[in-house]
Amino acid sequence: MIIRKCTVEDIDSLRIFVNECKPLELHTPFTYWTLFNYFSNLCFLILDEEKVIGFISGIRSSVDKDTVYLWQIGVSKEYRGKKYASLLIDHFIKAVSDLDCNKIQVSISPENESSYNAFAKYTKENSFSFFKIGEVKYQDQLSGKDEFEILYQIEI
Repeated sequence: MIIRKCTVEDIDSLRIFVNECKPLELHTPFTYWTLFNYFSNLCFLILDEEKVIGFISGIRSSVDKDTVYLWQIGVSKEYRGKKYASLLIDHFIKAVSDLDCNKIQVSISPENESSYNAFAKYTKENSFSFFKIGEVKYQDQLSGKDEFEILYQIEI
């Protein structure tokens, strides 16, 4: 197993991974290009041989300089329950600390109990605070779909 920063050369394999790793939402190649060019210090993947089995990404707030938004995290179904999510979060928190940030915000769909439980367990085991700070609600005018997630904060 190797954990390393993402590069633009990872875009295709990462998009294949994300597409197969529900409930992660697949984004355009340009979105990942932007992440890996401008926020590469907050984007990591886990490889088993050459295969992507886990991914985490984030962006630093341009408004609140001590805050990072954890944008996506996922582990392949066959690798779940083996602490790979914790390894990804460990790397992410180290990178956040290296930026002199102490707050991580993450939004989680109310239906995604496994994601909520993973963060609750991780933060408890590592003595970090984890609490709700708001809600993200909007209607996508293009699809007509209502979007809703709960916004949480981890203080490290």
